[in-house]
Amino acid sequence: MDSKPRKWQRLDRKTLLDTKFMKVYQDTVELPTGAIFDDYTVATLPSGVVVVATDTEGRLITQFEYKYAIDKVILNLPSGSVENGRTPLEVAALELLEETGYQSNELELIRTTYEYPSKLDHQLHIVRAKNAVKVQEVAHEATESISEVHLITAEMSDYGGVFDTTYNITALALTLPEFLKPRQ
Repeated sequence: MDSKPRKWQRLDRKTLLDTKFMKVYQDTVELPTGAIFDDYTVATLPSGVVVVATDTEGRLITQFEYKYAIDKVILNLPSGSVENGRTPLEVAALELLEETGYQSNELELIRTTYEYPSKLDHQLHIVRAKNAVKVQEVAHEATESISEVHLITAEMSDYGGVFDTTYNITALALTLPEFLKPRQ
């Protein structure tokens, strides 16, 4: 007996929303049991990159960034969308440079993950960048509200926040878990 679940079959797809940043669909699907659901909603976002970067002294390169959807300022790692035919490593290098002014010649793709594969096809590429050096001033996009760079060490008792987004926690857990502190 095959222990793997069988795939669902998409019978129809209606576009509910189509913007630069997101597409939302209402699918009609047939399950392996033969049951049909006519309102299974899924979303598509551009794939993303999160960069876990350290400078030549091993300090983690972070920033505080305002995130509109949750209306909060969060402690964040450099990140961005994979677009225009670029590879995750190319985007990681570009985002690190644009958002922080730092550059690294030691970039490694650690893993590609899915954040919520039941409803979202968004892939997140986790990239580790070592020995980054400051080479230019930052160049934030119009939609970004980002602070200056904060260089932190795992030993610092208080660096003004904790990482509380799934993508930052996942990236740090896979690369530098010593930077994950419990919320107090």
